[in-house]
Amino acid sequence: MLASAIISHGRSIANVPNTSFFTSTDALYSLNESYKDLYSILTRENDDFYATVVTVNTSAMTADTVRDYVYKYTLPSDFYRLRLLQQQQGSIWSTVNKLTLEQFGQSAMSPGYRFRGTELWIYDQSAPSDYQIWYYPNPVTLTTTPDSDITYPGTLVPEILSYQIAMDIRRKQGQPDESLQARRNELINTMIKQLNRDDNRAETVKNVFSQGFAPYI
Repeated sequence: MLASAIISHGRSIANVPNTSFFTSTDALYSLNESYKDLYSILTRENDDFYATVVTVNTSAMTADTVRDYVYKYTLPSDFYRLRLLQQQQGSIWSTVNKLTLEQFGQSAMSPGYRFRGTELWIYDQSAPSDYQIWYYPNPVTLTTTPDSDITYPGTLVPEILSYQIAMDIRRKQGQPDESLQARRNELINTMIKQLNRDDNRAETVKNVFSQGFAPYI
């Protein structure tokens, strides 16, 4: 669905299709803020529509000059949220856990990671090894010139964006928006329910208490 069509529908829902007090700049800002909210929901629900993967070896990272076995990796400029960090051990990829500050640097907790500013810090006592960083990039910025076309993912409901624009129009008018908000929330719940794309093979529950060799124990 085109960004311009989403905005037009939002103005129509608010019943002010031709008003000038809610400018094109206002409408585009409202559209992008609402899109960011939906993007956050989709990434939070752990479905991987937007996930991208980077593979990097510890030998290509920057070794810390104070701590042994600590390697720094500057996150990609489009980094938004980490989805998964895995280390290759032979032919096996195993999940690397995020450590507390107290755990970071303890030999029993290798490998593990922490974030510091725009860097990913990895504590790894093994020989140089490959890591795969699964992350969500920043959401795209929607425009009307050229006209952005939201076609992916199919479970995203563009009408949610229109209702948010209508709500913002009503708020700028000083008018109630409860009915619009209720409808928007209904559509968000519908979108979330559609995220389980493979119910026949659901993901297993993570054992957060396991101290064994992941992912087998």
